Amino acid sequence: MTSACVTTEDQTQQTDLKIEPSIIAVSTPGIKIAQGASFAWLPKAINLYKDERLDSTTIQYLVEKNIKSNITDMGFRFVESESAADYTIAYTAALESSLDDAAILSRFGLVPGNMRIPQDDPLYEKGTLLIYVFDNRISEVIWRSAVQAAVDFSLDTQERKERLEPIIRDMFRSLPT
Repeated sequence: MTSACVTTEDQTQQTDLKIEPSIIAVSTPGIKIAQGASFAWLPKAINLYKDERLDSTTIQYLVEKNIKSNITDMGFRFVESESAADYTIAYTAALESSLDDAAILSRFGLVPGNMRIPQDDPLYEKGTLLIYVFDNRISEVIWRSAVQAAVDFSLDTQERKERLEPIIRDMFRSLPT
């Protein structure tokens, strides 16, 4: 009977890999952002690590558009000037080959730890997006959120947009309001 049992490896490639993103957020205790508060970009803290496998211009546009729409949907104002804003906001986006978990932990103090992303698959790589908010009155980071997900290099712009919107919306659910 035991000779009839055979272990085989499935040689088919997974084309519809579904790996849920992993999100973590940290905020300063006691901080609440009041309705109507104003936000502006903090350009010196925005960092998008470019990769030839992705259209960086489109990624930057989608990330910034979604951040701004989440801010305004939550009842805040987005203004052009850092000096006129109550809060400034920035982000870092990178693939693991440019910014690994150890570097993320060292620089930002949090890592979502999504380890289920397939290794050695040319269609996927772990990507991380970190969003952070600075309180201009005290010049400190009061909230930061990070997400890690499998970046699928085969997605077109529309599919990437549809995937990114709910991820960023989920990140903003922890913003202390």
